[in-house]
Amino acid sequence: MARTKAFDPNEVLLKALGVFGNLGYEGTSLPDLLKGLGIARQSMYDTYGTKRNLFLAAVKHYMDSKLHDLLELTRQPGSAEERITLIFERIIDILDDPALRQDCFIISSAIEQAPRDPELAAYLLANDREVELGFEKLLYRGQENGEWNKDLNISELACFLTHERNALVLTAKLGADRAKLERIVRTSLSVLRLAKSKME
Repeated sequence: MARTKAFDPNEVLLKALGVFGNLGYEGTSLPDLLKGLGIARQSMYDTYGTKRNLFLAAVKHYMDSKLHDLLELTRQPGSAEERITLIFERIIDILDDPALRQDCFIISSAIEQAPRDPELAAYLLANDREVELGFEKLLYRGQENGEWNKDLNISELACFLTHERNALVLTAKLGADRAKLERIVRTSLSVLRLAKSKME
């Protein structure tokens, strides 16, 4: 009879986020993982197979969750500009929280590994595209509601917003405080006001 796992795999993934986010993929050793996850070596191998598989599972767990949160915000009522502003405010809240920020840094670790891992690279590109599509739908909604002019290049703006979302993580990892992140976001989102001002 197979033994029941003595741990919750999802809880282990949450712990793995912090370990990889803090130390990076290359800097994380097996002892670091076992200590951070609180499970035995054999249990880790039986459940995840390798360090790389655990890392990939943790990255997908985190990024799928954040994609879901972003798409939920894009579907809520309100102006498109308000929704986009709220999306970036939520990102700043995460990056301003020491524990949540550490988990978020797994994204930069994933980007570092992507050139050497085709599966991870393909996942990151697909996730990025889903974020772009979420922004596109929201921007089109705002355009249809008259928030900005009909000549606005929606796909390019969605790509820009996705880039800015990703870049905030790197900027925070370099040590930027909340005030600096807020200044960056204000400047980034000024493109929406510029698109609106052309209508006036």
